Amino acid sequence: FIHTDLLCVLQTTLYNSPQKQTMNFLRQTLSLLLALTVLELSLASRNSLAFVHSSPSQRTTAANNNPTPLFSSSTDFDNTNDGPSTSLTFAMDPRSDEAKDLVMNRLQLSQSQYKQLAKLADLVVEWNAQINLISRRDCTPSVVFGRHILPSLALLEMDQDLTGKVVDIGTGGGFPGLPLAIALPHVDFLLVDSVGKKLKVVEEIAETLALDNIWVHHGRAEEMVELAVTGRQHKGAYDICVGRSVTSIPKFCFWVQHLLKEAPKGKEEGAAGKLMYIIGGDIEDDILQQTEADVTIESLLGQEGASDKRILVFDQSQVRAIADASGETKKATGMANSLKTVNNKNNKKKGAQSGRAKGAWSKRDNTTPKDRGAANFKRYGY
Repeated sequence: FIHTDLLCVLQTTLYNSPQKQTMNFLRQTLSLLLALTVLELSLASRNSLAFVHSSPSQRTTAANNNPTPLFSSSTDFDNTNDGPSTSLTFAMDPRSDEAKDLVMNRLQLSQSQYKQLAKLADLVVEWNAQINLISRRDCTPSVVFGRHILPSLALLEMDQDLTGKVVDIGTGGGFPGLPLAIALPHVDFLLVDSVGKKLKVVEEIAETLALDNIWVHHGRAEEMVELAVTGRQHKGAYDICVGRSVTSIPKFCFWVQHLLKEAPKGKEEGAAGKLMYIIGGDIEDDILQQTEADVTIESLLGQEGASDKRILVFDQSQVRAIADASGETKKATGMANSLKTVNNKNNKKKGAQSGRAKGAWSKRDNTTPKDRGAANFKRYGY
């Protein structure tokens, strides 16, 4: 506060002035400044408590009404360049005639589904004020709808049947899984992410939108088939795997290769599972040569400049081939590896030479006589 600097100056003047009248004046001024400082601190504390206990919608309204937020997160300052935000390039008001026409006429969805999608944009903005689901820069319903919801819905326009069981790997804030679950209420979706707090929000949003075809899994995709209890339920169980700019394509294929259904012997290739991946930027030629389909999102939506991303489709055999050539290796994870590490650490501490964990069974040596403590026992008769 500016009053703090004035206090220091007045204190110096007060103790250096020889005149009694000047000293009395400075004492009064000093007392007034102290009272103003205490008042400012009190008001700031009250505003902070009101912000912490407010609802997401109240926080969003407050942020819109105040150019300078009371609290700032490090994620608020991503992309601090002076240029225009790329998010605004693809923004579309979810309640505009253009958005309604695109959803109901181009994508052939119902009015109730259109309303759910518009509501989804609002919910993501509200929750994003608390949990960092997507980039917080220019996070508005228009940006969420144009940059996140519409590219997810573009998957509906691909020449692929989105039926059976669908798994969304690296769903983050629920994309593309949530928009697809709204558009395809009779298809089961499993949304996977390694960040548990994001999945909690996804569950809350799904419940608010009354979606009963959404399940979530907290964990890493590459470890799903190795789970002791449910691993077999995931291995080769999914007809479609979707993802959106999660990581590089080779690494993503390595993660999901065991989740997709394999084509039964004697059946055509179309019976195998498919990977549908949303990605932007340049793709390596050797990857493009193995795609089953490569289509831009703007052509799927019939809107020039609607997105800078594309959708690539791979069947299960192509995913496996890319994974094998990726150079990725399986990392030792899980409870078994953790126990092994702990046991080895204990053995080193105790100087164990056998290499066995504490309490482990050992093979009985039958060559050594058994010592039952009765070697010198004598039986006496009566």
